[in-house]
Amino acid sequence: MRAAFFTDRGRFEIRDVPRPTPTPDEVLIDVHACGICGSDLHFYTGSSPVPRVCPGHEICGRVAPGSVAMEPGLAVVVEPLLGCDKCPRCQAGEPNLCPRLRILGGRVPGGFAEAVLVPVRAVYPLPERIDLDTAVLTEPLAVAVHGVGLAHLEAGNEVLVLGGGAIGLLTAFVAARRGSVVTVSVRHPHQRRAALALGVSRVVDSDRDAIIAASAARQPDVVFETVGGHAATLDLALEVVRPGGSIVALGLFTQPVTLHPLRFLAKEARIVSSMMYSRNGRRPDFVEALELLRDDRERLATLVTHHVPLDEIDRGFAIAADKRSGAIRVSVEVAQKL
Repeated sequence: MRAAFFTDRGRFEIRDVPRPTPTPDEVLIDVHACGICGSDLHFYTGSSPVPRVCPGHEICGRVAPGSVAMEPGLAVVVEPLLGCDKCPRCQAGEPNLCPRLRILGGRVPGGFAEAVLVPVRAVYPLPERIDLDTAVLTEPLAVAVHGVGLAHLEAGNEVLVLGGGAIGLLTAFVAARRGSVVTVSVRHPHQRRAALALGVSRVVDSDRDAIIAASAARQPDVVFETVGGHAATLDLALEVVRPGGSIVALGLFTQPVTLHPLRFLAKEARIVSSMMYSRNGRRPDFVEALELLRDDRERLATLVTHHVPLDEIDRGFAIAADKRSGAIRVSVEVAQKL
């Protein structure tokens, strides 16, 4: 079967690799599509070491023939967290906090391939109203569900989301659905349009001064940081959040973060980091993400802005890396169109 591998910064090659054979506790998935995540872009730009395995973790597809744990042909999405299943965190439904955590596309072969092998516990059937083209949003939507859950939002809370990428927009969508008054900072016109279409109350420019000015009149109860990289956005979140408020960090930073020491003490702000998603709530974050995607599919589907075939994965990553392209989420389509 074909699978994509990084060869160097910004370069892929398609290789022929053996097709995996599932055990009774595993499911082989014929990949329909795999989304390009911001963490994948860190590999692409060289800010993180490239994985030695096939990357990609925003995976959807169909159960392949030869799998006995689930019905072949069933449309599914994949939760890419592979915990040890034995440690206290895994037993508590928190494989995201497992000290031996492996992630598909990081240390285990991922979804930019014609097929991917996963434990049966990591596979979720798609509700009937969700098509596979839209299902690539399930994984990033679960990230947003988990992050919003950590904030313990109350109806009417003032929320600021820093960042207008896919994670920022999905976080804003979930927070708005839970009754918060949501402001999103964006850099590009297509992000502004997407945010307003998802039901946020206000959109501001991502310029630091603009964010500070907008927050002066309505101090956020909660700030979600979704930018990461080398941005100074966590310190900005601390500057604008109300005293005693909360900050949830979802962005993947690629260098150490500096906070203003006096402000850090004086604000008494609660800073929480968010690691992907878990299964320890009323229902797994992936299940809630699927329910949201089912109930609001038409609006959310617009966030999948670009589709490229596996053979053109280099072009897909170039589009995803250039936000001026209008990209929000780029989907690498593996299944052949009939």
